[in-house]
Order: sequence, then structure tokens, then C-alpha cells
Amino acid sequence: MHSRDEAGGCQRMDAGSPIAHWITTERSTFEERTPASAALFQRACRVMPGGDTRYSLAMHPYPSYVEKASGTRLYDADGNRLLDLIYNATSLIHGHVHPRITEAIREQAGRATAVLAPNAVQVALAEQLCARVPSLQRLRFTNSGTEATMMMVKTARAFTGRDLVLKMDGSYHGTFDGMEINAAAPGSARGVPYTAGVPANLADNVIVGSFNDTDGVVSLIEQYADRLAAVIVTPMASIGTWIPPTPGFLEAIRTATAAHDVLLLFDEVIAFRVAPGGAQQRYGVTPDLTAYGKVVGGGMPVGAYGGRADVMAVTDPAGGPRLAHAGTFNGNPVTAAAGLATLELLDAEAYQRLERVGKLFGDGLRDAFTDLDLPLAVRQVGSLVSVATTDRTPTAWAEVNAAMRLALLNRGVCGWGVFALPTVIDDAEIDEAVAAIHDALRVPAAALREVPVG
Repeated sequence: MHSRDEAGGCQRMDAGSPIAHWITTERSTFEERTPASAALFQRACRVMPGGDTRYSLAMHPYPSYVEKASGTRLYDADGNRLLDLIYNATSLIHGHVHPRITEAIREQAGRATAVLAPNAVQVALAEQLCARVPSLQRLRFTNSGTEATMMMVKTARAFTGRDLVLKMDGSYHGTFDGMEINAAAPGSARGVPYTAGVPANLADNVIVGSFNDTDGVVSLIEQYADRLAAVIVTPMASIGTWIPPTPGFLEAIRTATAAHDVLLLFDEVIAFRVAPGGAQQRYGVTPDLTAYGKVVGGGMPVGAYGGRADVMAVTDPAGGPRLAHAGTFNGNPVTAAAGLATLELLDAEAYQRLERVGKLFGDGLRDAFTDLDLPLAVRQVGSLVSVATTDRTPTAWAEVNAAMRLALLNRGVCGWGVFALPTVIDDAEIDEAVAAIHDALRVPAAALREVPVG
């Protein structure tokens, strides 16, 4: 028998099962280690629904509240020292409080933080990005990856005069309601909102394909070409796990969109970090427009999008723009200074190191899963690593997976399922992370060998 878990809807086994006992034990340990976080959570819930403003941080019984960070480490409100494996959702590619980046922020904050005028620092950052990514003939800044994808889609629609956009089922493009659409049913091109607050009629302007289904996506482009403004895709998808493109998938989309005068949009808010010129350089496919965020701001709030000069011209105020684009903090100099310092540190040696530590960690996870006889897959693209299920993964894995964040916090590690390693992590810390994951899974792995596959 199963019941609905109060923490977030995963199915839970009988209270007497080994896995249920493991979850209860880990929860008790966490509560003993984190009384200050518990108190902060109670305070927060009195003023913020759910105790925070990012739904992805929600966990049962409460999240760990972090008070400071340095390098690869976090320090929570109870003084627990944690090894970070996700770095603010992939945005801190050089770790926490990097001295060169914090000094750039400090220096710029002493001159100006935000003024109602253009500034030279955003120009310098734009120049750096355009130099790294040949497809960026022109770009504009926003305040988040969500805003960047939103403006990119609006720009595509304004340029083409068409409204329909093709996206991949399950792909996340921020909390822009026009893209909070998934397939109405498996294999269906018809979209429906996947969250409350999105009018159903917005789905009328979105069709849905499947990532890595080359024939299916090309067929949709050809079928809807006369109505289609753009295809938006994350070059290596983030659908609960990192998913690299199969050979030929991105190339086929590029060929089909070009043949039908449909724009190809890349969401590289996360994927930019996988090569000096981003995912488009790694996979050798050039889009018409690209959205950025995360790493580009050096840990500060940021978004950017750009591409072909003729397409981006719809935002140019000269002669009256077809698309207005404004924002009080767009291109603010503090964020730009942090972004410049970050890119300066991202030299060839840094990318070689990111590739190496990503492979080292991925190989370590594979060895751990093999040793534990756990049928899980590891996917790695550069310094981005993730865990995925296989057709041999037991049904009860969902319960273990839901409790792993908490179990790893008990072992001094923050992050589970998807990982983003920084340039500053060392081999000993990677070994530490793998050992913690192995230890956390030791008890449930033994129990999972006794339950059905499905």
C-alpha cells in the first residue's frame, strides 16, 4: 500500500519498510542537526508562503538556511559546513565569493550601482560575449534567464509576424507563462499549461515536440511552417536530468527552420557554460537567437539575449521599435562588472579543468552505483553531471530520490540529482562528495534490490 507524501506528492511505502525507516531516520537526524533552520523556517512561513521565494528549494520538513559561503563550502544557520554541488542552480562557475569577482563588485558599487543612463560596463560585457559567440551580432540585457527567454520569444514573433512557437515537451524556459506549456498527452503536439495561473488560450500559440525525436520535430516544422515563428530548444535539455542531443538532432532542426524561414532559438541560460562559445560551439549548430543567464552575471541577477542583427533590430528605438524592451536594472553596472570578471577567469585552462572535474565526478558516481548494484545512469556534459533512471530502476526509487537531498545534507553535502561543478573544486572534494553519496545510498540500495522494477 502507498500513500501520498505530505512533502510533495511522491508515493511512500508502508511505514515498516526498510526504505520508510531509512527516510524517518534521516529526517530525525536532519532535525537534530538544524534547529536554527527550523526556527527560521517557522519565521519565514509567517511572512512568505512556503517559507521562501523559490519553489525549487522546498523540502520536507524544511530547508537548510545558509548564512555564508566561500569557495566550495556553505555554512548553514546551525554552523554545519556543507560541500556545495549545485552553486545556486549552476550560476557560480567559480564557486562562492571568488576574490576577483567580489572585488569587481565592490569596486563598481563604490562608483555607481544603478542609474537612469547607459553605462560603459555593460558595453564591455556585451563586447566580451559577442567576441566569444560569433552568432551574437547584437544583444540586450535583462535581469534573469526567464526575462531573456521571454524577450527572445517576443523578438522572434515581432520579426516574423507569426505567433506560433514550437518547444520541447518537459523543457523549462523559466516562469514565462507563454512557455509554461507541455504536451496535452504523450506524443501530442497540442499544448496545455503545466502550472496554475496560465490562461489555457496561451497554449493555442505553442506546439510541442519531443527532444531528440528528429523526425517528429522536423515533421512539425514542415507541417506548421506558414504559422511558425520559431523553434525554441535547450541544446542539451534539462528535463529532470541533463540530456545531450543525439547526433543530427540539432542539425536537422537548423536545416528545417532555415528552409522554411523559421527562427531557431537556443536557451543557453544553463548550457552556455559547456564551452567558451556555449553549447552552440560544443555541438556546432548556430541559432538565430540565444538566451543567457546564470554564469553571465557572475552570481548576480542577470539575463541576456541576442543573435542576428536584422532580427534584434526590432528592439532598436531608432525609427520607432516594433518591440519595446525596458527594465530598471537591465545592464546594471554591478552585474556587468561581476560578469566581466567571471568571463576573464573562464580561459582555456578553466574549461579544461571543468571538463576534467566533471568526468572525474561522473566516473565516481558510476563506480558508486555499480558497487551498490543500483541501476542508475550518469549523464555528463562538461561540468554538468546528473543522475537518471533506466528501464531497470525499481519503482520505489522515487521515494529514495525524494529523500536524497536531506540524506546528503546530513553527510555534509548540498545538492542531488543534477550537479554543476565549479573551477575551484579539487579532487579530494570530489572524492568526498562521491563517498557521501555512496554512504547515503547504502541502506536504500540494499532494500531496492528486493522490490519490483518498473
